[in-house]
Amino acid sequence: MSSGFLASIAQSGLLGQIIVAFLLMVSVYSWAIMIYKVAALRRAGARSQDFLLQFRDDPDGMISHFSDRQKFEPSPLSAVFEAGLAELALVAGVRGRGGDLRLSLVHVDGVERSLERAIADQILELRSQLIILATASGIAPFIGLFGTVWGIMEAFTAMTVTGSASISSVAPGVAAALTTTVAGLAVAIPALAGYNYLMNQVKSLTVQMENFSSEFVSTVERNFGDR
Repeated sequence: MSSGFLASIAQSGLLGQIIVAFLLMVSVYSWAIMIYKVAALRRAGARSQDFLLQFRDDPDGMISHFSDRQKFEPSPLSAVFEAGLAELALVAGVRGRGGDLRLSLVHVDGVERSLERAIADQILELRSQLIILATASGIAPFIGLFGTVWGIMEAFTAMTVTGSASISSVAPGVAAALTTTVAGLAVAIPALAGYNYLMNQVKSLTVQMENFSSEFVSTVERNFGDR
């Protein structure tokens, strides 16, 4: 099958060969993105789980010592956590009350907004480069179809010039034209599957960040809220 496909490419016109070469480059780039993002999202998920276990083990302790906070292993959840701690440290500095810090509803609302901004930033980071997969899955079949239509037009044009309408004279040109459609589908199908899988992973991490944000705010209110 592969030898027949390569033979069809060799029989294609210059435009068909250019389209197949372009789709091959898109395929390689798409696979590189999928492999990188799968590894990155799995690593982010594992590190976030480790961080969440650490946070839930002593939430009051981790937040109460915000003034001398440390950098945790990079993960979406720890980035959100750092944003919340930074807002707490800012409020503490402005009010100048150190460990006796008490937050009003306005300050708690400010902490929530800082968490929301951090979550939005992390979502953008997690989704980076996924638009390439979505674009590849959407346009690759049409690029392949364009090459096929162009090739079939050339095949029928050649048929009218030679005056031969036999299958043996038309079939090679049509087969060569169809190779671009095959190439387009070969790019689009894995790209679409990879995009859907990766977006599902991003959604799972997004839910984790939103749930953690609620836990963080509850802990802040318990420790620093006005009573």
